[in-house]
Amino acid sequence: MEVKLKIYRNKIELSNGSKIVSESSKEAFSTQRLLVANFDAAWNCLVTAEKKLSIKGLFKRKPKVVVEPKELIEGGISQVEDRIFRELSMALNPKSVEIRA
Repeated sequence: MEVKLKIYRNKIELSNGSKIVSESSKEAFSTQRLLVANFDAAWNCLVTAEKKLSIKGLFKRKPKVVVEPKELIEGGISQVEDRIFRELSMALNPKSVEIRA
């Protein structure tokens, strides 16, 4: 199973091919320079979206996660942002993570 994680300013969108879930954060996790500046707020937003999509389960396979940052990527993403996106996707217990910027 492939799960797409699209990250916008203070909003996360998850899709598993058949269903799309969009979740806005209660507190801001983006700043004018970084797409994910507050990791805990982004993590909570992602976990809430994951519960609505129900990706994890006892007999479900681990998903391949494709992370697509949609804003603030004009010059590409830095190593720090790459690490943030990979750590953030660990909330989904992935088999593998791919970042498409």
